[in-house]
Amino acid sequence: MNAYIEKDKRYLIQCYTTDDMLYTRGEGMYLYDEQGKPYLDFSAQFSSCSLGHRNQEMIDALKEQMEKLVNVTSCFATEERATLAETLIRLTPEGIDKVMFGCTGSDANEFALKLAKYFRGGGRIISFRRGFHGSTAGSAAATGKSEFIQENSGISELLPRGFVHSAPPYCHHCDFGKEPGSCGMQCLKYLEQTFLHEGGDKVAALIMEPIPAAGGVIVPPKGFIQGVRELCDRFGALLIFDEVVTGVGQTGTMFACEYEGVTPDILVTGKALTSGYIPGSAVMCRRDIGEAMSKVSLHGHTHSCYPLMCRAALKNLEIIRREGLVENSRVVGDYLHGKLLKLKEKYDIIGDVRGRGLLLGIEFDNPDKYEFGQKLYETMLKNGLITELESRRNLENVVIVLHPALITSKENADEAVDIMDRSLRECLS
Repeated sequence: MNAYIEKDKRYLIQCYTTDDMLYTRGEGMYLYDEQGKPYLDFSAQFSSCSLGHRNQEMIDALKEQMEKLVNVTSCFATEERATLAETLIRLTPEGIDKVMFGCTGSDANEFALKLAKYFRGGGRIISFRRGFHGSTAGSAAATGKSEFIQENSGISELLPRGFVHSAPPYCHHCDFGKEPGSCGMQCLKYLEQTFLHEGGDKVAALIMEPIPAAGGVIVPPKGFIQGVRELCDRFGALLIFDEVVTGVGQTGTMFACEYEGVTPDILVTGKALTSGYIPGSAVMCRRDIGEAMSKVSLHGHTHSCYPLMCRAALKNLEIIRREGLVENSRVVGDYLHGKLLKLKEKYDIIGDVRGRGLLLGIEFDNPDKYEFGQKLYETMLKNGLITELESRRNLENVVIVLHPALITSKENADEAVDIMDRSLRECLS
């Protein structure tokens, strides 16, 4: 193990903070290290692995596809991409009729922004602070979760202009010092002012995650998303929903926007679209927007409509629907949410538990929360639980994010909470 980790550190550009951990195989909800120790994966590897690890039906489908057809550029139609396009459009809310495939969530959001700019003839893009939309130039400029690319003056010059960030609907840490229920939806009023003062009818689009995950699993109050839709309609801006994380069943519905019955003009998904077996993403939109772009060579990659990706997505969606995994996400997610609320009652350090389906966040409120969050994350990993930690001082929050695979069982939820409980005791002793 140490030899491989040493090679990794010596030769690989370490863009991410990497743990000194070497996984050698995966099975279902677990990853295993070289000594055979199991780790319950409640991150689903950045929420991509919706079917868990080593799903044999998926593997067999990809083997079959590799024997048939693997690499065809987007210049040519294939059975796989036509079938996936039809399947996705049938799964999306009414009014979404066209689709383009990509490789990652970042490039899909980049294309969505280009779509909006081209269709509207230019204009500004509004997004929310704490939101995350990707690491390419346009998607990073839309990102309101300040990271190194935004903070470093040497590379921030790569970010395009014309992006404006509004206050998020973060009830636990309201930017306006208000309390839920008596705030009069001040964040929505501020968004209206942002429209008025940052371009009016020359706003091309507003892009948002229905539930910002990387910002700390921020669940908007009821009515907020409907209010956003109304503002976009009033000012003529397109509404883009970035469902790279929340899409494909993670929140207990196929797409998170279904909770409030709001249909965007452009809908982006990725990550769990292929269950992480092959990188892939999709941008879906209104017919008139898609047709306006049909003859414009504005965006594309060599592997944008990769047949192997399309087959992975088709098989993934087939299994999800057949096995009722969207419903499982809702049922097990509610069960896990209840268990986490009991954990909150036990530990004063837990300030909030929130989320929908199998996308949940545990926020910590104490003076030493940044150091504590890192310690807890490392302790849970040592004890066999993989999570994600969202902790930056400029965001002023520390949140353990859970978004396990859609196959998660109540027994898995019990095991995860038991490890959290034990780890909390260790960290507080």
